[in-house]
Amino acid sequence: MALSFLFEPEAQTWETQLKRLNGKSKDKTLKLVPEMKLDIGHLLTDNDSLKAYNYFSGFFMGGNRDTIRIRLNEIRENSTFSNGIKKQSTIPVKYYHSIPLRDTNLMDIALTDIDYLRFQRNKTWNGGEVVEPLIYLSLLTLFLSPVISYDFKNGELNAERYKYWALGSTAGIFTAFVAIITINAIDGPDKFRFKTSWPDKYGKEWKFANRPEPR
Repeated sequence: MALSFLFEPEAQTWETQLKRLNGKSKDKTLKLVPEMKLDIGHLLTDNDSLKAYNYFSGFFMGGNRDTIRIRLNEIRENSTFSNGIKKQSTIPVKYYHSIPLRDTNLMDIALTDIDYLRFQRNKTWNGGEVVEPLIYLSLLTLFLSPVISYDFKNGELNAERYKYWALGSTAGIFTAFVAIITINAIDGPDKFRFKTSWPDKYGKEWKFANRPEPR
């Protein structure tokens, strides 16, 4: 795997074109911004007796026509043998290469060595600051609805008032959970597979527009 280590990088937004290779033909623009979380998979061996691959996890720092730059947090080596035995090991970044990485943990990874890419979009809005209080308030209102709706003068529960408060709090809880699902969908990870049948057999397969055909 062709890797190069850098010591004085400049973070930059990076865009490149992707082409879909299976199913309906489609072009897509991939845009990565500095500090975006990345997982890069590289398939080492795939045969009847052994499947071996590495995952490089870290933060995007920039790129050019042929490579992308990542600040590594972790490197995981994985092996799956034909008898079902699986092995995973985590390698400290500073020991991965013979050249010391000093304090930068920065690496350039060639596009030709990227078989899988997963990135997490940077959140621009902290929905939890709004959604969580809404859930707590709605649950509290639902819990207190019988007390709020009780007619102490007549000694009975006001059914109409209870219906109003109970339905209102239930609607608040429902709205909060819909908001959570929506936020996760918007800010959730995007995945791209660049290797036939790996890591998922039936997923969409892409290629970098300026990269040679898949091996």
